[in-house]
Parts: sequence; C-alpha cells; structure tokens
Amino acid sequence: MDDYLKISTYLSNIITKDLDYSDEKKEIVTYAIEMLFLTIIGFIAIITVALLFDAVYPAAIAAVFGGILRRVSGGAHFNTPFKCLAIGALVYGIIGILAKYVHTHLPSSLIYLGFFSALFIIGYYAPVDSKEKPINSPILRRNLKIASIVFVIISIIIAYISSDVLFVTGMLFGIAYQAISLLPLFNKRR
Repeated sequence: MDDYLKISTYLSNIITKDLDYSDEKKEIVTYAIEMLFLTIIGFIAIITVALLFDAVYPAAIAAVFGGILRRVSGGAHFNTPFKCLAIGALVYGIIGILAKYVHTHLPSSLIYLGFFSALFIIGYYAPVDSKEKPINSPILRRNLKIASIVFVIISIIIAYISSDVLFVTGMLFGIAYQAISLLPLFNKRR
C-alpha cells in the first residue's frame, strides 16, 4: 500500500470513527482524502518546477484552468497517480515557461483561435472516461459535456474581459493541453 493511501486510510478512520459509517461510506471518505492529498502534492510539484524557471504565475493559472476542465471533461490517464503527478508537474511547468516567453508575441486572434479550437475538441470528444472509471450514465455524460463546454465559454469571456495577457495565455495553454488530452490518440480505451 502506498504511503499516501495509508495516510488517507488513517485520516478517514479518525474522521469516521464516531460517525457510525458503513464500510462503503468510509471508502468514499478515504477516496476524497486521497484525491485531496494527490491534488495538493501535484500543485506543489507544478509550483516547484515552475519556480525553477520563474514561471509560477502562468503555470499556476494553466494548472487551475486545466485542472478544473479535467474534472468535467476527463481525458488521458496514466496507470499510477504518481506518473500522472510527475507528467502533470513537468507539462504544466513547461506550459508556464512557454506562456511567460510567448505571451507578448501572441496576437489576440491566435489566442481566440486557440480557445475556439479547444472548444471544438471538447464539444466533440468530452467527456472521455477510462477503463477504471467508465461513465455509464447517459445523463451524467451529457451533463459533463455541457459543464465542459460552459467552462470553456466562461473562460473565453474571462479572456475577453481581462487585460492581463500572461493570465490569458496561461489560461489558454492549460485549457488547450486538457483539450488535447481528450483526443483519441491519447485514449486507446475503445
């Protein structure tokens, strides 16, 4: 058992000790703690990589927008959480660096082309499930697709309103990376 799972189980036992929860409910609490733990570790890893290149702001923006979109759109999966954390930290760190160096050279037309391309990919492919976490409900599938599309549309509105080009570039790169992870090339499940 991995250390993070031991810690999650331990914390879950403390939290549910006096609540008279069934084993199923305890497992849900353990899973929620595990996901919170992995999210915090992942974000710290992203910030650490970005710190090395003085690109924390755009990397954090990309990670927040890409991460929120990932929750509703799904996408490519690795076979262990730590592979996902390592690749995510590296990719979002690189995204932060790229955003830092190209944001002043991107015309707004290219930025909006990027957003609308991501919107098209998301509208066509989202949500993408995995063998480990299939989406069996057509209603849930529809709601996740709608949530994904609405999130990108809201992001486009934020980009239009914002005067911070580095923020918008980080946001675009995070959303674009997540949209790319939906492509069949990265999802060989079916």
